[in-house]
Amino acid sequence: MLKSKIAFVNNKPFIEINGNLYAPLAYTTYFDECGEWSDFIKNGYKIFFVNISFTDLPINNITGFSPFIKGVFETEVPDFSDFDDIVKVIISECPDALIFPRINISMPRKWVNENPYETVETLNGGPRESLFSKKFRHDGAELLKKLLVHIRSADYNKRIAGYQLCGGTTQEWIHHDLWGSYSETGMKMFSEWCFEKHGINNIKAPEKEDFNKGVLTEETQKYYEFCNEEITRTINHFARVTKEVINNEQIVGVFYGYNAFVCDCLWGLHGLAHIIDSPYIDFFSSPCCYDCNRALGFDWGDMIPADSLRLHNKLYFVECDIRTNLTGRMQDSRPGKYPEDIYQLYDEKGNKTAWCGPDTLELSISAIRKAFAHQVTKGSGIWWFDMWGGWYHNTEIMKELQSLQKIYNATLSDKTENALSAEVALFIDENAYRNLPRGNSLLNMVNHYRVKMGTSGIPFDIYMVEDAQRVISKYKAVIFTAPKPSEAGKKAIDICKKLNIPFISAEDDNSFPTTEEIKNELISFGIHCYNNDGCVVYSGNGLLGVHTVTTGETKIALPQKIKIKALCGMELDNAEANSLTLKLPIHSTVIFKIN
Repeated sequence: MLKSKIAFVNNKPFIEINGNLYAPLAYTTYFDECGEWSDFIKNGYKIFFVNISFTDLPINNITGFSPFIKGVFETEVPDFSDFDDIVKVIISECPDALIFPRINISMPRKWVNENPYETVETLNGGPRESLFSKKFRHDGAELLKKLLVHIRSADYNKRIAGYQLCGGTTQEWIHHDLWGSYSETGMKMFSEWCFEKHGINNIKAPEKEDFNKGVLTEETQKYYEFCNEEITRTINHFARVTKEVINNEQIVGVFYGYNAFVCDCLWGLHGLAHIIDSPYIDFFSSPCCYDCNRALGFDWGDMIPADSLRLHNKLYFVECDIRTNLTGRMQDSRPGKYPEDIYQLYDEKGNKTAWCGPDTLELSISAIRKAFAHQVTKGSGIWWFDMWGGWYHNTEIMKELQSLQKIYNATLSDKTENALSAEVALFIDENAYRNLPRGNSLLNMVNHYRVKMGTSGIPFDIYMVEDAQRVISKYKAVIFTAPKPSEAGKKAIDICKKLNIPFISAEDDNSFPTTEEIKNELISFGIHCYNNDGCVVYSGNGLLGVHTVTTGETKIALPQKIKIKALCGMELDNAEANSLTLKLPIHSTVIFKIN
């Protein structure tokens, strides 16, 4: 049996399996029958995430979409055949494959029907389990154990390297109703929680309409805290159960902690601080951000404070669902299975949606390279998420993905991780979301600063405010993104003042500064700007990435004379310079090795 753990080598995260180090690069798809398993295997990929679900009920309770053909526990006798079959297909072609079951812990129809008081109503998915229901935790754990026992008793178990635990809407541990699992039973639990944690007795539970009044009350504020904290207890519970069954011998990861992207407390994603140090969770995951509808010319940032995860010895395993010119309609991958009006490539006005990829193969490769450049300079893992198959089924795309894997593998022995490290830290204050009423425009300040910084020409790191004491002194300038900071946020600001570190702080006067305003203020603090034209610039781990926003000459100013070599995107061998002039088409991406 494989034994796995997260290992940091030269400050870079790897998955150590039976003593061997593997770069955290993987592939997965929702539609197993349409997946390009063979393409990735032939091009050197060995890590594969394979989906399995307790139920075939929707993962998206807004659209009603479910990718699962079968739910394991929807029949009287559990049916594991979908999962078993695809794992055997992968191993038959790649005998040394490393398989990660991606388990959707969502209760089957029978349980939902028999436990109405443990469920919440959804828009288009029917009643679903409340994510802080104690009965869901218990019964879900029993089903999880059955699934794990099956996997561990199967012939293919010798190729299982770890697990990812999913649940909630879109499998990302978002409350199924997008209202904090609001229900009569939930209100009772809320009252009990208020007494146990805050000593508040007989608190008036908020009415649902109270959340949309644009006024913050003690009741709504406490409920925001409750519905985020309790969801982390559920996640940690399932992670602990998994670790117990597998004898703590393999890594376990979860989707969670989107506090740098999701601004709605009732989704339940703002409790990362509660589980970032959990001994049962080894990696956290999220997609890269859907900023600007995934348009080229922008940084698709991190939904999670990636540098805090590394600080806490956790791997950030990023889901890169990068659309390409080959990305078609989901309905064409499984004809007749889905309504025609969901997940369209173009809206009613003919504009591209987030589901539509770049127009050309060249731009598709640049998009893939850009996503990779972000994550490799941050020291994060990647799985390429080919949602309904065929997105990467092209010789040139696979050649690129093979090349990127070689670049990542080469970083293992490279000790230049501090070369061109970021001078700016951007802090996320997840508890500050509770200081503003739902729907307030100031909640978007986090995304605003992160997106604007992405095209400032100034690389930056991103942390939780709870880690300020440990890291602030390393930086020349700091950005605080919460207009109404939490107590931890206020302490972080005080640390900057005490150390005389200049900082930018989001204001509560509804002013959203431009990229130029933010950039110029940082430059006035002595921060180095690599490019003034709006290019996306990544630096870290001995690498420099540039994504252009104009055609023709793009000037990159380096902070000092540096040895630099182009790894992909252009030709440049072992130059030594304090500046670069790139002559590339718009939306090109190039990655350099630096010393």
